[in-house]
Amino acid sequence: MRDLRNKDPDIYRLVTIRTQGAELLLLPNAQVRKLIGGILARYQEFFGIEIYAYAILGNHIHIVLRAPDSNTDEFFENVNREISRRLNWRLRREGKFWGRRYCDQEILSEDDLLEAFLYVNTNPARHGLIEDSSQWPGLISYNHVLSEAPKRYSFTQYSFAEPLVTTHRLKISPLPQFKSLKRSCRIKKIRCLLEERQKEIAKERRSEGAGFLGLELLRQQRAGDKPRNISRSNKSACYSKKPELIRGYREALRHRKAQYAEASMRYRLGLKADFPCHSFFPPLHRLPRLKPFSPITPQDLEC
Repeated sequence: MRDLRNKDPDIYRLVTIRTQGAELLLLPNAQVRKLIGGILARYQEFFGIEIYAYAILGNHIHIVLRAPDSNTDEFFENVNREISRRLNWRLRREGKFWGRRYCDQEILSEDDLLEAFLYVNTNPARHGLIEDSSQWPGLISYNHVLSEAPKRYSFTQYSFAEPLVTTHRLKISPLPQFKSLKRSCRIKKIRCLLEERQKEIAKERRSEGAGFLGLELLRQQRAGDKPRNISRSNKSACYSKKPELIRGYREALRHRKAQYAEASMRYRLGLKADFPCHSFFPPLHRLPRLKPFSPITPQDLEC
């Protein structure tokens, strides 16, 4: 059984999704930045999503968020659909855009939430693309978290006779552990943490003899290119740096899966079923047709 989705509204999440074949379809330029910014802002407003960090790199997206209305699935259903449709159209491309369903990792503690926040905001540096993530030409929340001011983006709806342009605000939420601080103190602390993390990344890469790609080479990338090195790994259902929390989570997840499997079997048999809290019900099989189709007559074929 693959990992169960959890709709718990109190969970902080690190959500990741990668393009098909890790192709560079989310190029870091102004067009893509505005397009994805408009999509995120529109559906954040619609679904009341709290966003803490986001980074759109060439072939994947990271977002740290919480869904108080238990609608993470609806948010990403709409966001992923609009990104794939609109970028496929712009790139004159057909077929599958995303590699597989998005990875939804439960963040297990406030320390892990801060770690996920730093990881996402320094992701371009972590991947060796650019030394200073604040200069990333794509969409990233690095500078957004240092101002906390909503960013305005437009979204064009094409379902009308004439395209309808609406304006939306992409909001960033402060981390809960820093929410009680004065805004100026909070921003100062976040800036120090981000700069310190970037220095650590740069030092680590130089010690390994690795540098950074840089803006000039980034601008030479073309849609559909593939990076030289592609990291492929099965992500855990949780995000934590603490082994004891991971062990506890995995044990709870085993019990949750066992309860879900039993409830699913009873549900499909039409019996009363007790599903784990905040889980999705499985789809029911279509009932068999009890009557044969009526024969087609010549009258049915007349216009």
